[in-house]
Amino acid sequence: MLTKKEELVLKTIKNYKTEKSKMPTIREIHQRAGKLGLKVKSLASIFLYLRSLEEKGFINRNSEDRGIVLCDKNKKKFLNIPILGTANAGSPTFFAEQNVEGYLKISRRLIAKKITDFLFAIEVFGDSMDLAEINNKRINNGDYVLVDSQCNEYRDRDKVLATIDGLATIKNFFKIDRETIGLFPQSSNKLHKPIYLTPEDNFVINGKIIDVLKTPATMGV
Repeated sequence: MLTKKEELVLKTIKNYKTEKSKMPTIREIHQRAGKLGLKVKSLASIFLYLRSLEEKGFINRNSEDRGIVLCDKNKKKFLNIPILGTANAGSPTFFAEQNVEGYLKISRRLIAKKITDFLFAIEVFGDSMDLAEINNKRINNGDYVLVDSQCNEYRDRDKVLATIDGLATIKNFFKIDRETIGLFPQSSNKLHKPIYLTPEDNFVINGKIIDVLKTPATMGV
């Protein structure tokens, strides 16, 4: 939170930048902020306010543009998660393209800081997981799921993204025996069947599904 005086200094900087397309000098901040009601006796006080604004993340100090750069606070509040294609929540019939197709902007508060560098998103296609829930949200056709690619240990009932023969699918993970895993649907559609995999099969578990990002269409909006 900013104090009233810090707000006046920040407002002065922003107004000057808008009007002049450059940053104000310390003396200009002192003069203009005074007209807005900031009562300080010396330029040294302006330096103190600038230092405080920098510590709180509203500005940066450098040698360019008179030593002040405004920070976009929203950039620190949101993450851009890459979208790496589509995965079928049915039989694995879509290639898991390792090409970024776009980005999803999500709040940093939703994600643990330690895994933010290992996340990507996949769009869901199909209904084989429409009864599955993550964080009380169903996995529906058209949703996006967040995949933690850092995960390398999976427990029974974890929701995972798997690539089989180069094709991606979302399923429930189960350890059948020492060499066999099962990928099970969780669906209102009884046509979907489990997939059983052994070390001889060409597959990889790409990561654990940690959240579902609903779209307006899947929320009925």
